[in-house]
Amino acid sequence: MKKQAALFIVISLCSGCAITGKNPQGNLVQRYTASRHLEQADEMLEKGDKAGAVKALHAVVSAPAAPGVTDQALFRLALLTLKPGLERPASAQAQQLLKRLAKEYPKSPWTAQADHLNDLIEVADDLRRQNKSLKGNNQSLNKEINDLNKNLERLKQLDQELEKSAR
Repeated sequence: MKKQAALFIVISLCSGCAITGKNPQGNLVQRYTASRHLEQADEMLEKGDKAGAVKALHAVVSAPAAPGVTDQALFRLALLTLKPGLERPASAQAQQLLKRLAKEYPKSPWTAQADHLNDLIEVADDLRRQNKSLKGNNQSLNKEINDLNKNLERLKQLDQELEKSAR
């Protein structure tokens, strides 16, 4: 009976903040679970299982916040979901994850890296817009050149006809 009482006291003392929810770092079980999912994501990436890693990271960012773990998971999940292409430098999901990281963890070192990534995304988006505009200008100039070449051919023909008629 004394052993059970002592065990109860030890468990109560260890889980006091976790049960009451007053611990700002999240309870130990949540932190451990989130850390474990993060480790699993690492292992899956090493094995080439990107989809599995995304799933594990999604589990971390969907769970209650665990500073130091959730912020890292947000950043890494954003990287895995970037999906850059010719039409857009980053997916909407990746951009939302980066915004959430900046909002919920403004002092995290992962937020500082996310800021640099956001800057690169903005530059890529600006370059994409400029490229699209230049393509439009190029098409317009090519049309003008074709019209001028047609006019030049017509003028050559008219000049040849004038020379023939003058003889």
